[in-house]
Amino acid sequence: MIVSGSINYTTSGRKRKATKRVKKASPVVRRTTLLPTFDTPYRRETIDYPSQPMMGIASKPDTSYKKEVSKQYTLAPAYNKGAYQVIPLDNIKHIGK
Repeated sequence: MIVSGSINYTTSGRKRKATKRVKKASPVVRRTTLLPTFDTPYRRETIDYPSQPMMGIASKPDTSYKKEVSKQYTLAPAYNKGAYQVIPLDNIKHIGK
């Protein structure tokens, strides 16, 4: 007989499945109590600020220089270790040495 221990495990040590917990039904609320009363018209409590007018589509920045710069370099694995390194074109003959 196990005197102390967790109730999450059986007496043989196997973990028990979690029991499903059922929520109790909440009391029924009458919908008439939730409806607003229209004694006074609705008035906004804060000042109404208009939105910013649309400005149009912004142009994308010019990235054509990236192609010219990338033509001067190549990618190669670093000494067969899996990671890649950027190597200039004049050092391609030394890759992996």
